[in-house]
Amino acid sequence: MSVMKTIRAASLISLSTFLSFSLGGFNLSDIAFAKPNIDIYAQLPRTASVRISPDGKYVAMLAPYQANKAIFVYNLENPDANTIIIPTPDDSIVKAIDWASDKHVIMLARIRGKGEGKMKRYSALYSRWVATNVETQKSNVMMDDRIKERSYRSQYGGSYVHDLPDDPDHIIMDFPEYTGAVVNRYYKVNLDTGKEFIEKNVPIRSGRVLRSRDGNEIIAREEYNSSNGKYEVFYGYGLDEELVYSADFDTSKNRTTYLFAEYQGKLLFQETERSGLTLFTIDPKTKARAPFMITADVPSGYEYGPIFDPQTGELIGVGFTEDVYKEVYSAEPYKTWHMKAENTLKGKDITILSRTRDDKFVTLLAQGPKEPGEFYLFEPDLNQISPLGGSYPELKPSEIGLTIRSDFKARDGLEIPAYLTLPPGKSKSDGPMPMVVLPHGGPIARDDAGFDFWAQYLAAQGYVVFKPQFRGSSGFGYDFESAGYGEFGDGMLEDTIDGVNYLVETGVANPDKICVTGASYGGYQALALPVIKPEMFKCALAVNGVSDIPDILKFEVARTGSKNSAVMKFWEKVIGDRRDDKDMMKEQSPARNAEDIKAEIVLVHGEDDMTVPVQQTKIMAKALKQAGKSSDVIYLPNDDHNLSLAQSRKKLLEESDKLFGKYLD
Repeated sequence: MSVMKTIRAASLISLSTFLSFSLGGFNLSDIAFAKPNIDIYAQLPRTASVRISPDGKYVAMLAPYQANKAIFVYNLENPDANTIIIPTPDDSIVKAIDWASDKHVIMLARIRGKGEGKMKRYSALYSRWVATNVETQKSNVMMDDRIKERSYRSQYGGSYVHDLPDDPDHIIMDFPEYTGAVVNRYYKVNLDTGKEFIEKNVPIRSGRVLRSRDGNEIIAREEYNSSNGKYEVFYGYGLDEELVYSADFDTSKNRTTYLFAEYQGKLLFQETERSGLTLFTIDPKTKARAPFMITADVPSGYEYGPIFDPQTGELIGVGFTEDVYKEVYSAEPYKTWHMKAENTLKGKDITILSRTRDDKFVTLLAQGPKEPGEFYLFEPDLNQISPLGGSYPELKPSEIGLTIRSDFKARDGLEIPAYLTLPPGKSKSDGPMPMVVLPHGGPIARDDAGFDFWAQYLAAQGYVVFKPQFRGSSGFGYDFESAGYGEFGDGMLEDTIDGVNYLVETGVANPDKICVTGASYGGYQALALPVIKPEMFKCALAVNGVSDIPDILKFEVARTGSKNSAVMKFWEKVIGDRRDDKDMMKEQSPARNAEDIKAEIVLVHGEDDMTVPVQQTKIMAKALKQAGKSSDVIYLPNDDHNLSLAQSRKKLLEESDKLFGKYLD
């Protein structure tokens, strides 16, 4: 059978499997509806994380399975072979997949449990790497025996470091251990048994460690001492390593220089907290520093991240977000592949996901204004592209609302980027419309104009969805990001309010029909905005939101084990000093000001959230009850910080329907 027929067969298997277990026989011909079908939006993407095996025999992808996700593996050489379905172990949450060899798929799974020590009052998710041999269909947790030797249950399951292309039975992983002193120990791990043996040690302060292409040798490593701010980079290994670069950083802040890769015999670094793409090299022989420029047509004014070939580690281009994520390639054959794919899939933004060892097959992701995401298999030699599956194939382009820029000026004159997701078929001139404000999490993060199941569902209900990129949002230059430092509970909120006022003044939003929702830091804004502007917001739905700033910082100290960790330095920069600014933090905590709220509040929280613990919602619920305010609390069993389960997404959308229908319809 031809590759094209193989892909079609695989796509039919994936789609029929989805229909059989997720929508209970839902018929694609029934999509014409006045109100959106909640199951389409609530279900996890039908196709995700598509990766081809290095030899090109198999394609693996994530897809919904029962109440979770599973890895689906299709045999491209034998389309009549049964589809291999690899569920997550112990009903865990899968976070990433890849090929560790021609026949081994590896997944990063988060397994549920209870915390220990200072974390015992919190739920815990234990990270584990799980390898599956697709020929024997047997799975093993990597380094399971080593991890279980600990006197306590380790939340950390090691890092997957290298796939060892010349050794198909093993990978390299690292794991911190105490050997008289704490070291970062490297192990060679058997993919079929999970058993390991010691390979190398490096000091525990080591950050990125670069390896040779075959994975057998350590080329260089970086080391950072947060107590004295000393940053050092060593070339070589063990007794033969040599210091080739050093710098000193303010110990009250995080370092801003990071080792990334080896490039043509030199070490490649990136500097953060600067505008533009700031790369430089160090020649390990002469220790000379030189700026590095990528030979690609990269527009200015954005924040950029280097892209490396997953098999060789070679620098192949840069990625950046304009209004959608884009990749620009500087190395061949990626540059030609990308150009050919763009010419074939016109109007789509193309991301190259994986390739075979011989470059005969490449997997692609294509996205566009009316395309949530479609995956393809590309055969460069034949210049042929075949579909593998879509993220939300049931949605027609006419059912997807446009997401457009709608920038505005804040009260101090700062230009604030923003996005509006409009109801399908509507434009700004159709206002004033009921509006849902949807601030992003982070807060050092950003939205873009890509497909968002949450915003699209709300837009399909007839609401315009406003996504302010308040000061401090990333991706709009370092000056804009740094303008948000210290503005966690002040300037960021004011920017959102100024954006709402702008949309009311320009006739887009109905001032009598405005609610707010959001997750994580967006959940904080959903609780804080009704405190400081009680007349503006009629209702609020907070998902995994921060409600008490001093309490969440106590959690971060317990989670990281230090008051001076990199995480705590980040929060001190963004929020303020735990001691000097404690009164301000109390004033900016919604749970300590619940009496000022007039809006109806709904609180939603994943019970296994390890980023913002569920205690934050419990604190807010108690404060609202004591203040005699109208509220409802919804807990999401077995879910984490990211709405990772379909039943959690459906519950969120159902609660949105009830709350927003009361105030916005």
